[in-house]
Amino acid sequence: MSKTFLNPVETTYSIIDMGITRGREKSSIKILISGFMAGMFISFASIGFLIAQTLDSPFSKFLGASVFPIGLMLCVFTGASLFTGNSLLSLSFLTKGITLFQLVRNLILVWTGNFLGSIFVAFVSFYSGTFSSQGIQRVVLDACISKTNIPFIEGIFSGFLCNMLVALGIIMALSATDAIGKLFACWFPIMLFVLSGYQHVVANMYIFSIGKLLYPSYLPILKTITNYLFPVTIGNFLSGGVFLPIILYILYVDKK
Repeated sequence: MSKTFLNPVETTYSIIDMGITRGREKSSIKILISGFMAGMFISFASIGFLIAQTLDSPFSKFLGASVFPIGLMLCVFTGASLFTGNSLLSLSFLTKGITLFQLVRNLILVWTGNFLGSIFVAFVSFYSGTFSSQGIQRVVLDACISKTNIPFIEGIFSGFLCNMLVALGIIMALSATDAIGKLFACWFPIMLFVLSGYQHVVANMYIFSIGKLLYPSYLPILKTITNYLFPVTIGNFLSGGVFLPIILYILYVDKK
């Protein structure tokens, strides 16, 4: 019987290898495009989540949470670079597989690519008529209002909890050696973070982008980035790029 998953030590070194490959990528264009694709995939998942919220059902929130993991599944199976997932590259930095410059460069380019991908899908979905009904427009407005009312420090802590689950989902997906295992590894943690209402910076990029198109006078661009996306970015990185990598380093990396 073939092995269907890696043990924690093997998984940790798989994360390190992934980080070295991505961190040492010399082409900024490739990194940016990879981030752009991931931004698109999370935006597709966000559309599904928003549509689910228009249903008059007590299960609409769970349905939306059940649909959203498709975004991470697409990233995992295509190798697209998501900021929250690429935060794990910090583990490769801790093991001296990549430099601090390579880590920061990758994360900045991926974050930018994610944002551009989100904006692209926002424009395409806006002109496709996806958001033509009053019901879904109201859902988008409610989502934007909810997210812009989150205090700065709450955005950090909510982002921290979000990427604990996202990064663990990626770790589980890397540990699985078959497609079904990877799908389930993506679904459970992502479903949980969405159901819990935690903040994911790339999902927020899309929601704010489509919100800006639907309500042009709302959400000043600079204020949106500094007041709402920035704290969530910090929280996402603190868990996926600091907390988990340090734990994995202490527990499973051979210090010799």
